Amino acid sequence: MGFNKRFVDKEIIIESLDNDWPLSKLFSSDALIFLDNFSTKIYEYYAKGIEDNEIKNLIDDEKLR
Repeated sequence: MGFNKRFVDKEIIIESLDNDWPLSKLFSSDALIFLDNFSTKIYEYYAKGIEDNEIKNLIDDEKLR
């Protein structure tokens, strides 16, 4: 039985959203290791139940890219 960890950063999140890859797939892991504040903030949005398309709009509106 293995332990599944995933490193997450801004580039990975933006690529996932741009390619319509659901954040639920990205964040489905035994452990998430956030490499920057951007990815931490996006995960907080996701954990609050905000949908992917709304998160994408928030990124654009807040000019987080």
